[in-house]
Amino acid sequence: AVAVTHNFVGSPHIDKQNVGPFYGFAVGDFKDGTGSIMAECSARVVAAINTKNRMAKVDGRFPHWVGPYDSKTDRYSLIYYRTEGEPEPIGPVVFGVPTDACTKTTKELDPPVKESTV
Repeated sequence: AVAVTHNFVGSPHIDKQNVGPFYGFAVGDFKDGTGSIMAECSARVVAAINTKNRMAKVDGRFPHWVGPYDSKTDRYSLIYYRTEGEPEPIGPVVFGVPTDACTKTTKELDPPVKESTV
């Protein structure tokens, strides 16, 4: 399936019906570094995945949401996802480089909270 959105704002959610990761891409005049897909890698680690003018692969079966951006600008997104077929193993939440903060355990985190920008 494909979702096309314009200026989507949503709270953290899990795509329970998905059987694998989704692919997301965003365009518009929103400022670089805003409007990222925010994905919870663990209880203490959130990754900011930049999808502006680029494709990202994210496992939506982890909590995720769209990060803040200026509501006076336009942000369009295309999300490809699957809800049918053989389920893929869950995770990692973020695919690609760098994902180091999303692969560390809570005990390895120093300081207690880290943010990763992909």
